[in-house]
Amino acid sequence: MTDWFLAWRCGTPWSTVAPVMSPVHVIARLARIFAAYRRRTETVSPMPVRLWIESALCCNLRCTMCPNKDLPASDKTVMSWDLYRRIIDQAHTFANDIYLHHRGEPLTNPRLFDMIRYAREAGLKTRFHTNGALLTAERADQLLDASPNLVSFSVDGFDKESYESVRVGATFETTVDQIRHLAVRRRERGLKKPYLVVEKIRFQNPARPGDPAAVQALRQQFLSAGIDEVIEKDEYVWAGETPGVTLPPRTSSCCTFPWYAMVICADGTVTPCPQDFKARLVMGNAAQQSLRDIWNGPAYRALRHGFRTNVESLPICRDCDRLRRKTVGGIPLQYMATFLVDQLVGYGPLRRRLGTAERS
Repeated sequence: MTDWFLAWRCGTPWSTVAPVMSPVHVIARLARIFAAYRRRTETVSPMPVRLWIESALCCNLRCTMCPNKDLPASDKTVMSWDLYRRIIDQAHTFANDIYLHHRGEPLTNPRLFDMIRYAREAGLKTRFHTNGALLTAERADQLLDASPNLVSFSVDGFDKESYESVRVGATFETTVDQIRHLAVRRRERGLKKPYLVVEKIRFQNPARPGDPAAVQALRQQFLSAGIDEVIEKDEYVWAGETPGVTLPPRTSSCCTFPWYAMVICADGTVTPCPQDFKARLVMGNAAQQSLRDIWNGPAYRALRHGFRTNVESLPICRDCDRLRRKTVGGIPLQYMATFLVDQLVGYGPLRRRLGTAERS
């Protein structure tokens, strides 16, 4: 048991004892994970470096492309504070960063900012993705006080008509003003965090090209207000949940997620990746088991075995678009570049210069 862990157990604040992973340490861990992935080992000794922790399955909108609107109302809940603390009390010993979002809107969880602080004090980098519609001026200051590392926003139409036709339940002007206000307040308060990203989706089914002049004008408004990046991304394809989409041929037969990441749903259900929207690939439950036991438990080992021997035996994975993208060393190039920037560069001026692999 390490000195910092003993100190924490004795009541010393996490912020003074939490371990800090040096770049050398991070690179060494990533090399071990990559080696395990290349060998297709079914038991993986390095614990996952990245966690998706679903702070909320509730959502305030009914976006046209999102399956959330079709989930039963009884399923839509937020993660309890006790479960969240149970997860962080384990994750801080091995994870590098956490995403506090998955299938719902994080700002529907009244304790979201407490979650960010608790993870930050444990030495974990935190980030979340939001539609921005609930980000009032008061909440903007609370968010800045909580100090996550990165916040990204979906603005999936850069004019009122296209935005409101996709983000059903939101008002274009309100959302844009609230995002810009957050950036301005960060600058007024002289803060460096959070790194702020606005994302625009390139829709394909059907295509929604939009007005290029309006897109460029709003892009400039965001950057002038202080947004760090405005990026354009391809429409997200949920594995097994996006009918009518024609998938290209596979470029890889093995996904990287089961070797480096873990997703924990609001009720504690653990799944191997954020593409599994309906949590069909259940690896365990964080409310009942330790994350370490789940990571190399029977379900995870069976999944890795399936990738090693026959991807066709995995109904959701065999139809996933991640296995159909340009790869380097069997890893999707787009995600690899962004992941390495996250892990090795972090969120700051250098990242702003490098951008992400998905920058428009």
